[in-house]
Amino acid sequence: FAGMFGVGGGIVKGPLMLAMGVHPSVAAATSACMILFTSFTATTSFMVFGLLIPDYAMVCVVVGFAATWIGQILLGKLMAKFKRNSYIAFSIGGIVLLSVILMTAQSLVSIAEGHHSKTEGVCG
Repeated sequence: FAGMFGVGGGIVKGPLMLAMGVHPSVAAATSACMILFTSFTATTSFMVFGLLIPDYAMVCVVVGFAATWIGQILLGKLMAKFKRNSYIAFSIGGIVLLSVILMTAQSLVSIAEGHHSKTEGVCG
């Protein structure tokens, strides 16, 4: 369910809300809120099961906060200068495009290395 309501849901729901006519800042804030709660829950699960690497986690936290802060400042200045909310929609689209490119590249590398993932569980 994490992909449906969190990271994956935020990536799908953001553009969907834009297509439905929701104001871009509302769509971006809603997606960010969904991602926040799922990320927090996943991090807590990793901590409980002893799978969290503290050094790696701290680097991710610092990079995440820095990237968010810089992005907020730059996007705020851009929107103030040009008085357009469409830059929020463009940034959401850019993130989705970047995600598609990176996931495709990762899949192609995995296939080239011979790491084929087998479906387990319900789809078994």
